[in-house]
Amino acid sequence: MPSPTATTSTVDRPLKGIAFILGAGLLFTLLDTGVKWLTQSYSPVQVVWARYAGHMLVLGGYLLMLGWPRCRAIMASVESLPGQLVRGLLLLAASTFAFLAFRELPLLQVYVINFSSPLLVTLLAIPLLKERVTLASGGAVVVGFIGVVIAVGPLDWRAQPAALLPFGMAFCFALYQLATRRFGRNDHPLASLFYAGLAGALASSLIVPFFWTPIAAGHIPLFLLVGALGAVSQLMLILAMRCAPASLVSPFLYLQIVWATLSGYLVFGDIPLIETYLGGALIIMAGIFLATRKR
Repeated sequence: MPSPTATTSTVDRPLKGIAFILGAGLLFTLLDTGVKWLTQSYSPVQVVWARYAGHMLVLGGYLLMLGWPRCRAIMASVESLPGQLVRGLLLLAASTFAFLAFRELPLLQVYVINFSSPLLVTLLAIPLLKERVTLASGGAVVVGFIGVVIAVGPLDWRAQPAALLPFGMAFCFALYQLATRRFGRNDHPLASLFYAGLAGALASSLIVPFFWTPIAAGHIPLFLLVGALGAVSQLMLILAMRCAPASLVSPFLYLQIVWATLSGYLVFGDIPLIETYLGGALIIMAGIFLATRKR
């Protein structure tokens, strides 16, 4: 699952951009629902591998359709290959934390905590990218983290260590976004998507043999679907950011709150607490404020 982030884009087709971002948000939720279902029977590491393997198959097929000359030009746009691979490993770490969290926690709770990653980006950009934060933006970060405290509620971390997993996911995803600003600012979006997927696929392929469980025949279609959804949802996110500014389309990703609530209830029988919604509202308001301020 993604978190609303700022990405450079072409400003000329806002309605198309909104349509793409709505589709991406829905597909991300379907992906995470499939992941939560599979992790009840398989190691999250195995599901992560399937997600990245499918990502590379779908994206590789799409790039081949573009033709070799254009594909070569896209790959040549990369300014720092090591930087792109670092991005990919950070995204792999975020995905692993997310899949571990989905196995233990309701979808909505994981989503709400992950929405705090723009707040972490704002804070981490100060020492890592030497960016300045205004008083208003700092206040928004404080409000957002108050929302996190409300959404999580009182917990005994020793009795419920799984509740820490979404925070690991949000932290790694924030670092991934900062790495994207640092290394992927001028690279072609498809090149960034390819190398991020390649790093994740290679690293997970090295680890997955130690966690492998034979896949039941009835689960193979869901494994394939998870991989395909991972690639298609990311492509739709890129298309959204290319059609309209991130400050316009990113807030629509917060509709994942609705999709996650419906999916959690209909598929897993999860009934969210009112505190989750209250905290989520503060986090969303802070995230939207930061996105519009960056514009």
